[in-house]
Amino acid sequence: MEEKIKSKWREILDLIKKEYSISDVSFKTWLLPLELYSVNEKDESAVICIKDPELGDIGKSQIQKKYNRFIQICIEEVTGYHLSLTYKNINELESHNFSIDKEKSKPVISFNLNEKYNFSSFIVGSNNKLAYAASLAVADSPSDNEYNPLFIYGGPGLGKTHLMHSIAHHIIENSPELKVLYVTSEQYINEIVDAMRNSKQDRTRLNTIKKKYREVNVLMVDDVQFIIGKDLTQEEFFNTFNELRSEGKQIILTSDKHPNQMEHLDIRYRSRFNWGLPVDIKPPEYETRLAILREKSKNDDFNISDEILQFIAENIKTNIRDLEGAYNKLVFRSKLLHSEITLENAIEDIKDLILTDEKVKITNDYIINIVLEHYNVTLEEICSKNRSKNVAHVRHMCMYLCRKITNTSYEEIGSKLGKRDRTTVMHGFTKIETDMEKDASLQNEIDILMKIINHQ
Repeated sequence: MEEKIKSKWREILDLIKKEYSISDVSFKTWLLPLELYSVNEKDESAVICIKDPELGDIGKSQIQKKYNRFIQICIEEVTGYHLSLTYKNINELESHNFSIDKEKSKPVISFNLNEKYNFSSFIVGSNNKLAYAASLAVADSPSDNEYNPLFIYGGPGLGKTHLMHSIAHHIIENSPELKVLYVTSEQYINEIVDAMRNSKQDRTRLNTIKKKYREVNVLMVDDVQFIIGKDLTQEEFFNTFNELRSEGKQIILTSDKHPNQMEHLDIRYRSRFNWGLPVDIKPPEYETRLAILREKSKNDDFNISDEILQFIAENIKTNIRDLEGAYNKLVFRSKLLHSEITLENAIEDIKDLILTDEKVKITNDYIINIVLEHYNVTLEEICSKNRSKNVAHVRHMCMYLCRKITNTSYEEIGSKLGKRDRTTVMHGFTKIETDMEKDASLQNEIDILMKIINHQ
C-alpha cells in the first residue's frame, strides 16, 4: 500500500490542484512540500511529512484545516485507499528519532548540478523553443512520454547543459521519489575504464558501477559524442541504454551533432538515438542575445546601459558562452578600475572577441546549420529520403555551398547529408550551378547565404 501511494503521490497532488482550483502560489506553498512518510495498514492511517521546515506549526495547522479533506479524497480516488492522516514537520520527525530513509527519499545525483541552471533562468527564443518545450515535457513526466531518449544537440555554449540541469532540478523538486543520475561523458568513461582495469583484482567493482547506472529512473549523459569510438565504454553504455529503455526509464543525452552526423557511430546505435526525439539548439538570434544580456544584468544587479547591451548583442553572435564572456569582461573592468562602462570603452574592450566571432571556422557542419536555419528546415528532413521540392532544394544548396566554400570531397559532404553517395552530391552541386545561370533569384539566394556564412 505504502509504495503504491508514494508512486502516485505527484498524481494525487496534481489532482487536488485541478479538482479544487488551487492557485499556483498556494499549491507551491502548502502542497508541494508534502510527502507521504509512512502508512500503517492495520489502522488505515498515514503520516505525511511537511518537508519545508519554515512552515512550522502554522503551516501544519493550515494544511490540516484547509487541505486535509482534499488530500484524503484524492488519495482514495487515485489509489482506492481511505486513510486518516496525521501531519508532522520534518524537524518534528527527526527530533522524535523518525529517521527518514535517505536512500528512498533522496535522489541519486552523481555529480553537482549548477543551481543557476533551471527553467526559470533559461531564455527562450526561436533558436531553442522546441528543445525547451521538449525538455519541460520530459521533466514533467519522465519516462511517461514519447521522448525517450530525449537527444539535445547543438554547438558548444548554446545551452544544452543548462537544459539538462534544468530537467534534473525539476524532477528532483517535483518527483523526489525518482532516482536521477547526471554525468558528463568524461566522468562516465573514467568510471567504466577504472572499473574494467581493476576487475581482475576486484570482480564486484564493475558490477557495482553497472548497477549504479542501471538502477536509476532517469539517466542523463552530457556530451555523449565523446563515448563514441571507444569500444569498451561504448559497448557498456549501449547495454545500459538498452536495459533502461526496455524498463521504461528515461534517458536524456546531449551531443554536438545530430545522430545522423556522428562519425564512427554504428548504425544500431544511431537508430536507438533516433528512437525518441532529437531536438537542436541553434546560435541565438539578436533578440534572444539581447534578452540574455538584459536578464544577466538584472540578476547581477549591475548598472549597464541598454545601448551597450545592444552593442554586445549585435556583435557577439557565436554562442551564449562568448556573449556572457564579453559582458563579464566589461563588468570586471568596471569593478577593477572603479569606472563607468561607456560605449567607447566597450568597443575597445571586446574588439578581440568580435574578431574571434568573425573568424569562426567554416566547416561543412557550420554551413549546413546556416542553410537549415535560413530555410527553416530540419537536419532530419534533409538527411531523410524526403524528395519534396522544398527539401530537395535545401539539400542541393547544402551540397553546393559546402563544395564551393570548403572544397571538401563529394563523399565527405554526402556523409553529412544522410550518407548520400558521390554521384548524388555531384548532381546536386551541378544542378544549383546550372540553375543559377538562368535564375537571377537563385543567384541572389546564394549571395545572401555566402554573406551570412562568411560574416555571421
